[in-house]
Amino acid sequence: MPVSPAALLELLSAAAAAPAAAERRFVLLNRTRDALPYHAAVLQGHGALHHSGASHLDPQGPYGLWLAALLARCRAGPPGPFGPEQVEGPLADEWASWWPPYAVWLPASGGEPATRQGLLLCRESPWTGDEVEWLARWYRLWELTERAAEAGTPRRIVDWQALRARLGRPWRQRKGLIVAALLLAALCFPVRLTVRAPGELVPREPTVLRATVDGMARRLHVEPNQTVKAGQLLAELDDAAAASRLQVARQALATAEAEWRQTSQQALSDARAKAQLPVALGRMEEKRTEVDYLSEQVRRTELRAPHAGVVLLDDPGNWAGRTIAAGEPLLRLARPDDQEVEAWLPVADAVELPLGSPMRLFLASRPATPVLAHLSLYAFEAQPRPEGGLAYRLRGRIEGASAERLGSRGTVHVDGERVSLAYWMLRRPLAALREATGW
Repeated sequence: MPVSPAALLELLSAAAAAPAAAERRFVLLNRTRDALPYHAAVLQGHGALHHSGASHLDPQGPYGLWLAALLARCRAGPPGPFGPEQVEGPLADEWASWWPPYAVWLPASGGEPATRQGLLLCRESPWTGDEVEWLARWYRLWELTERAAEAGTPRRIVDWQALRARLGRPWRQRKGLIVAALLLAALCFPVRLTVRAPGELVPREPTVLRATVDGMARRLHVEPNQTVKAGQLLAELDDAAAASRLQVARQALATAEAEWRQTSQQALSDARAKAQLPVALGRMEEKRTEVDYLSEQVRRTELRAPHAGVVLLDDPGNWAGRTIAAGEPLLRLARPDDQEVEAWLPVADAVELPLGSPMRLFLASRPATPVLAHLSLYAFEAQPRPEGGLAYRLRGRIEGASAERLGSRGTVHVDGERVSLAYWMLRRPLAALREATGW
């Protein structure tokens, strides 16, 4: 990318104004990134290693030893860009563990090659010739400032007017370059990659009430979205078979009790009847256990609320009279304050969304007051939607308690990672072009 002369002048001014050597090294290693992006910068000088973003570098650590070996190779080789393919042995093997693939070496002027200091930078994209030339020029000027400071000469060793005349051009000649540079800077401006999807408020962990017996739905005692208390009767199931078996079991229990009483009376005078007494008692207890079991089965035909909440039911009109099987879900009960934001992101809008990304649900009823949440689920597999197409399911945990009604719908905005303005503008057109042309 082209670097403006104004950026070089700003760096020179900062280096000249720095009162200490450490501050001048900071300008070289860290503030150079303001004009030209890179991953890391290393300055080799006077037997010490200075690293960008770090006040101290352990020379005996794995990274310090690898870096010292790399600098020794740089001093023995030519200046300019290079990569792991230009080195051999452990340096090339460990390169990917420490650095991106593109580096550039800028040796200092003067001194023996074996002890020459220099500047080493690396980044993820290749270095262009203009960038290397700009870095070399900036490093030479930084050396002049450093030598002037060490010798105790006045700081203004650089003729700023001559430097402006050399680097700058008349306004009319460089107006187009300035406009292009401003446009390029605007396209590189970082913005949030935001996606939109239809969403609604759903219960986070609703309680599903299921049928406990086989039978028929007889009566529904509640309405959709009705607020109920714990223990309130919600619905009744008609289990005629269990009721019939219970009636037969009660008659059998009555008969067994009568036989046991008769046998108990005969056992007072008849030894044979006394021997039959345990058998009669066991038969009576068996019938009583059967009655208790069938009574529990009949009692379970009543569905009661295990806790207070809101009844979630789609269509109560076709509820009564339908045949149900044991384990079939009948109703859902949700706590009003236990809510989440659910959205369905179309496949065409799917981007990388890390967990914890901010979510805002703009309800159709209250578009000026969004419901704030954070992404807690990004489904791995897309699912078909009733309105057509495939979409990924998103779930977001609401910040604090929500006073909105369950089922309220609206539009969800999800903020992803920061990207350049150019990528934000061209992502969808490029994707559509690639889909249409197969490129």
